[in-house]
Amino acid sequence: MFTDTAKNLIEAIKLSPRYLLPIWIFTGIVVFAPKGVLSIFGLTDIVSSYRPYFGLAFLLSGALLASSACIAFYHWTRARRRERRVRRYQHQRLNNLTEDEKELLRGFIHNQTRTQYLSMSDGRVGQLQTEKILFRASNLGQYMDFFAYNIQPWAWDYLNKHPELLEPTPSLPDHDNV
Repeated sequence: MFTDTAKNLIEAIKLSPRYLLPIWIFTGIVVFAPKGVLSIFGLTDIVSSYRPYFGLAFLLSGALLASSACIAFYHWTRARRRERRVRRYQHQRLNNLTEDEKELLRGFIHNQTRTQYLSMSDGRVGQLQTEKILFRASNLGQYMDFFAYNIQPWAWDYLNKHPELLEPTPSLPDHDNV
């Protein structure tokens, strides 16, 4: 008897919030409705006999809904924090581009195009794709190994706001010739 009740309780805990909400609403109506409303539906005798069980179901489903909401909120805030951390890293990465990477990205911003045909075998392209700055827009290549690559929207916006990041770095004077 106890094991069946425990199994049923565990199964109830596993219910999705979309099933718990109607249970919570129904049991709340049954527990708190006036007798006149219950008599319309013919529930007066059932509710008077089993009110503690309806109350328990109401409290349990309410607690499970609240915990589901808290867990969903926790996962949402954790994902937002992770997104901000990744975006901060990505912006930092754009602030520390090599000259070769600047040259490649300059074509997007100076030409105001979101797509360039680049060689898949180019290491710069592979690195920028790995860091989610660029992505291959098509699986069909042009010529031998040239594919359409697009710049990510966040990188497009950031580099258009900060075009100075793509300016060539002034070379240092050669100390041997001084």
